Amino acid sequence: MNRKLILFSALFTALIGIVLGLAAARMHPNRFASSLYQNLDRKYMVVGATAGLLVGAGQEAIRQLKHQRDAEEAKSTHH
Repeated sequence: MNRKLILFSALFTALIGIVLGLAAARMHPNRFASSLYQNLDRKYMVVGATAGLLVGAGQEAIRQLKHQRDAEEAKSTHH
């Protein structure tokens, strides 16, 4: 498996997750005064980045494993 491609995909989707998290925080402004609800922009960005990182790495790993399996099946059917 190509680890660099998995890392690139994970980082790129993490970046997308950060943007989506920031957009979600901006779309729903905080109306509470509790300390739990402070810095929601940062919290949403971290959640978005984490989700993007996991989804991107998982998706690319599955794509590469499928490609590897298809290549192995094609090799075994030709012999």
